Parts: sequence; structure tokens; C-alpha cells
Amino acid sequence: MEKVSFISAQHVKIEFEMASVLQRGLAYIIDTAIGYVYLLIVMLSLIDSAIKAYSELDVLVGLFILLVNLPIVLYKPLMEYFFNGQTLGKMAMGIRMVRVNGDRMTVRDIFVRWVMRGEFFWISLVSNPAFIGLIPFISAIDLVVASMTPLRQRIGDLMVSVIAIRTRPNRAYTLKEVLSKQAQVEYVPTYEKCISFTDEDMLYLKKVLEQYKKYKEPEVKELLDQVTLKTAQRLELEEPITKPIKFLETVLKDYVQLTR
Repeated sequence: MEKVSFISAQHVKIEFEMASVLQRGLAYIIDTAIGYVYLLIVMLSLIDSAIKAYSELDVLVGLFILLVNLPIVLYKPLMEYFFNGQTLGKMAMGIRMVRVNGDRMTVRDIFVRWVMRGEFFWISLVSNPAFIGLIPFISAIDLVVASMTPLRQRIGDLMVSVIAIRTRPNRAYTLKEVLSKQAQVEYVPTYEKCISFTDEDMLYLKKVLEQYKKYKEPEVKELLDQVTLKTAQRLELEEPITKPIKFLETVLKDYVQLTR
């Protein structure tokens, strides 16, 4: 599985697995299916009104555009804006859209991707139904482009430097695997209150430890001190921590022992 690396604001290198073209394609199919289900529900609910008002074409067209086209047209950009680069399809496939530096997409990024996706042609469904045929054509081109680019980017992604990453790793690693050692049965935890932490907390803590041991840069040391301080506060420790490395490693080992 190919990976992409970002440097966080705290100067910590973070790696993510890139989403595959297949995953992006399946997410697209799910989102498209949601749009068609919505279209079917709305059409069935309006059929009686349409029969009664068939002669009032202008009113019917306006109602159609308002209730049918706009939600479909705005579904993806609004979802990606409010849900940090995800639609329902992307959530289901465990992927997210981010900028190549790891930052959240801007409104401009979302708008350009929306325009280049071609789905705004839905708004011309009544005036010129032939435009709808362009959507699968544009999607096919995007699929080819994404298959050829190193970062699996479609045309709109390339224009605004956006990539798709996995929010769930290809292989689920346990904390015992991350720590590369198994907690011993006779081991007695030192900090039992660490049970209130989550796996994500511990994995982040472990990542900070690894980065400090590898680079030992001032910025990483500052981050290590901040993590140590916050961890000690959550454990309600009154005495200052003089050996942060040993302290954090003990917290990790305690967590594994108490939650296995």
C-alpha cells in the first residue's frame, strides 16, 4: 500500500496510506446511488402534483430544479466542506480528501473540484438533457487520469493540489504490535488511571516518542514535553515528571496491560 507523508504544525512527520482508484470509484458509485435514490423518492412524491399541474410547465420546471437538482448538485461540496473532505460514500470507504500538505481543503479547493467533476450539469437537466451525458464521460476521463498520476489525483485534484488518503489503515495494528512487545502477565501497572485514555491517544503518544528518539529536534522535544505534561495532568499526578521518555513508555505499557 503506497503512503504519503505530511509534516504537522508541530514538525512531526505523519504518514497516511493513499486511497486507491478502486476505493475512490466505489465511493463515487455510492454517492451517485444516493443521488438517484433521492431523485426517485422526490419524483414519486411529486407525481400526483405533476399530473394535476402538467399544463403549468413553468411552475413544474421551477419546482423540479429546486427540489431535485439543487440537492444533488450541492451534495458533494457541502458534505466535503462540513465533514472535512468526506461524503457518505467516502465515509463508507474510509477515505478523505486533503491538501497535499495535509491541511483541510479550502472553499476554493472544494469549488474547483466540484466544477471540474461536471456534476453541475444536473442543473441543465430540463433545458438540455443531453448535458447529463457529459457526467459519465467526465468521470471516465477522471478515472483514467487518476490511474496514471503518482498521487492518484483526478483533474480537479491536480488543479488545487488535493489527494485522497485512507482514514483507516489497510491493516489494523494493535497496540501490542506497535510497542513490539507483549505485556507480561505478572506486570503490575503503575498508572491505573491511564485506562481512561483511548487507543488513538496511545498511538499518538507512541508516535511522538518515536519521532523524538529518531530526530531529537528542539521542536519535537517541545512537543514531547507538552504531551508529557498533558498526560500527567490527565493522570492527576502532582509531582513533576523528570524522565518523560520512561514515563510515557510506562503509560503505554500500563495501557496495554489494562486493556488487553
